[in-house]
Amino acid sequence: MRISKTYYFLFLLLVSGTIAWGQGYKATAQLEPNTILIGDQVNLNLNFSFPSGTQVVWPSIKDTILGNIQVISRTNVDTSWSADKKNLQLTQKLRLTCFDSGFYTIPPIRFYYRNLPDTTIRFEQTEIQILTVHTLAVDTTLAIKPIKGPVKIPFSILEYMPWIVAGLLFLAIAGFLLYYLIRRRKGEPIFLLRPSVKYQPHEWALMELEKLRLRKLWQAGKTKEYHTELTDILRKYIEDRFHLMAMESTTGEILEDLEEKTGILKEYRTTLGDILSMADLVKFAKYLPLPEDHEHSLEYAVDFINKTFTTPEIPVPC
Repeated sequence: MRISKTYYFLFLLLVSGTIAWGQGYKATAQLEPNTILIGDQVNLNLNFSFPSGTQVVWPSIKDTILGNIQVISRTNVDTSWSADKKNLQLTQKLRLTCFDSGFYTIPPIRFYYRNLPDTTIRFEQTEIQILTVHTLAVDTTLAIKPIKGPVKIPFSILEYMPWIVAGLLFLAIAGFLLYYLIRRRKGEPIFLLRPSVKYQPHEWALMELEKLRLRKLWQAGKTKEYHTELTDILRKYIEDRFHLMAMESTTGEILEDLEEKTGILKEYRTTLGDILSMADLVKFAKYLPLPEDHEHSLEYAVDFINKTFTTPEIPVPC
């Protein structure tokens, strides 16, 4: 009786140690779905969770299972931690297919591991998975029908668009190379650049004033912008035509320089002074001219340019 109790105690100790060791280790496999038609695909999800510090050997699964089930793809093994950072979980998804009908039993898959410093190799294994593969239902009471011919696909130019684009690009490159060789053999430049037109100061100013008129700034309520651009055109004209620093000078300095360094008549200088003075009031005193004042300023500016572009400069004595 004493010997029986001793064996019973050792048996309980062994079983409790095995159960304690296996806690925290879990291997699972799941088919999604577990029933398919021939040629369809199914996912086999593998999962192994274990305490941190454990060395794990991930199972090596061949490209075929049971000779009929094919593994067509597999993901990398992903790792995730539990909320308390004490356990790890490894997962992998296999994509399976089968072309023979029947019931297939996928055997348990073993995950070998050891928990250092203990060098004993142990394993956990998944449960058996059953895959059912059906064929298409055939009504044998119906007459056998002939095989259908090839399906005609409607023509679409989009399918040929890459080839069309490639062909046009090839022709463009070939044409350019031919043009390049001909021009080079003749010693002529490859590209013919159109020479830029050089306008006289008064020609440029009159064109800019016409552009300003067509933009109708003051009609849109942009009074300050209108008079600023108008006076900038006049200042640039004076600077280019008479070589005076008009862009950086005040109205009084411009009129004084015109009187001393050019032969412009007083009446034309007075007209210019009226245009510049009104612009100064608009820009700095928020003055609102009447509609006719806006039009007169542009007309007077055109008249000033037409009557002064032939006026000579007065030589400055050395």
